[in-house]
Amino acid sequence: MGDQDMKIIRVAILSSAVFVAAGVHTWAGTFDAHIDVDEERTLMDSEGVSADFPDSGDDRISTGDDRIPAGDDKIPTGDDLWSRAADVLDGLVTKSREKIRERMDEAQFEKPSTAHSRTPDEAEEPKILSTADYDYTIDEDSKTITIVKYKGNQKRVAIPSKIGDHSVSGIGSEAFRYQKLKSVDFPETVQTIGKRAFEYCTISDTLLLPENAVILDEVFAYAKLPASLTVPAGAVVGKCTFSYCEDLQNVFIEPGAVIKSRGFEYCNDLKLVICANGCRLEKGAFGYCRKLGKVILCGGVEAEAGAFDNCGDHEKTAAEADEFDTLKKSAMDGSLTGEKDDAPEEGVERTLEIRNSPVSKDGVTVTLDTATAKGDKTGFEYTFSGTIENTSDEGIMQVIYTFALIDENGEEFRSFGEVYDGEDTALSPHEKTGFFHDGVKWGKQSVPAAVAIDISSVKTEAELPPAHIPQKGEYLYQALGDEKLARIKEEPPVELSFHVDQGGYGRTATFTEGEGLDRAVELFCGIQIGDESGEWVTDNYNGIYITWKDGSYSGISINLHNLERSIHSRIHTYELEHLDEFWSYAAGYLTEDR
Repeated sequence: MGDQDMKIIRVAILSSAVFVAAGVHTWAGTFDAHIDVDEERTLMDSEGVSADFPDSGDDRISTGDDRIPAGDDKIPTGDDLWSRAADVLDGLVTKSREKIRERMDEAQFEKPSTAHSRTPDEAEEPKILSTADYDYTIDEDSKTITIVKYKGNQKRVAIPSKIGDHSVSGIGSEAFRYQKLKSVDFPETVQTIGKRAFEYCTISDTLLLPENAVILDEVFAYAKLPASLTVPAGAVVGKCTFSYCEDLQNVFIEPGAVIKSRGFEYCNDLKLVICANGCRLEKGAFGYCRKLGKVILCGGVEAEAGAFDNCGDHEKTAAEADEFDTLKKSAMDGSLTGEKDDAPEEGVERTLEIRNSPVSKDGVTVTLDTATAKGDKTGFEYTFSGTIENTSDEGIMQVIYTFALIDENGEEFRSFGEVYDGEDTALSPHEKTGFFHDGVKWGKQSVPAAVAIDISSVKTEAELPPAHIPQKGEYLYQALGDEKLARIKEEPPVELSFHVDQGGYGRTATFTEGEGLDRAVELFCGIQIGDESGEWVTDNYNGIYITWKDGSYSGISINLHNLERSIHSRIHTYELEHLDEFWSYAAGYLTEDR
């Protein structure tokens, strides 16, 4: 046997040793021993078991004390060769197995972890602990608790001042979102209430806030609140914290409290605001509170210009610094109201004179049969009813008609339009249908004396084809008549983004690849159409935007938390079932728009 043959045998023996060792490593890997082949070689070397290949410059096989020099005359042959090779292989495997077992003992058979590996710069996620009613975290520095989720079923919630041995100092973002409660009482230990913590909540009876707390942006936005609310001494109310709150009529602001810009914007039922000495109101703090009738500023209130912009025709008066408590008590007793002193105690109610009715245009006749209005100088309610008749031989899909309001001097002071829309079914030739409209118009103009009607446009079935109307129970991606959207499961998008704009505060979550996009698409596909809601707001426009491989995109408008759909120029809103699951997932990726 020549040198070349001997080298082949040596390589085969060493390769076998490596493969066996690697097999032992694989078996041990199920116990998370984490030892690789290179490490095994190092362990072998450190124990006097070496395996150097012939072309490394040291043409020999060693077991530490039994060396076989190179050369044909010194190399064993036949059975002796295979016996010696087996001894070497056994030494390699034995030494490797011993070291692996030692490492397994050190690792204590840890179960392999699939958790995210953190870099040194990443902060460790706080551990979430639980009671029957709350999920919470503990700040390791301050040893205080933040409640991150309410899980209870009590309608009267008294937030605890302590859980175990730790003080409750904060309420986390969205912790009580969408809850329907009767009362909420905060302990004085709470220093911070996180963004949107009570957004869309109902709190029907009592809301008691903590003194000196920082109440962050949008905490109670779109909530239904008790008629009266006290902002406690030293509290800071963030931007849009109480915007769009329903049923809130009286706000009492105690000494030293601060109301940030737009803090109570669009509280459309608000009538009375009383501010104690030392309060500060930023610009727009009570903007667009249309029914606001009375504002009382006690002592040294710092109110920036525009704090009450675009409110109703309200009265603003000053009072002594020490009168706050007396005024508040009078308001709670009902002896102090937000009505304007010069407004009539009983509003005007009248049947309006109807002019220019019936009116005809392009094969359609509109007749106004009844018109009434009641109110005072701050605004009025109206009701109009009549009929629309198709006098042509074509199907009519849409009629836009207008009402002009006329004062006692015969002057037109306001006009607005209404729309008849067949949407998916035309008004047949020579068919008649009725209409009824009611609403409220705010402003300084008194109740109208007359109304005139006119027709702006008429669209036939040929000019305006039937629209696709979302049906209850349909999946959102199938309900909009968008062919690409309907095939989203077969042809996934390259990007899905979710935009939230609440009171001008814009944030966006964008998913472009991998599991994040897949999960976002999966949750989006679970959203279903609910009942038509009729709920519509002017300052909470959100949207889902989906980009396809060809660069085109599909857009879905969400008004508040409802689908907003323009059908033949008329806005419809539909409740969305299972939107919360998608919203909650995407909310974790929202970043502030720049």
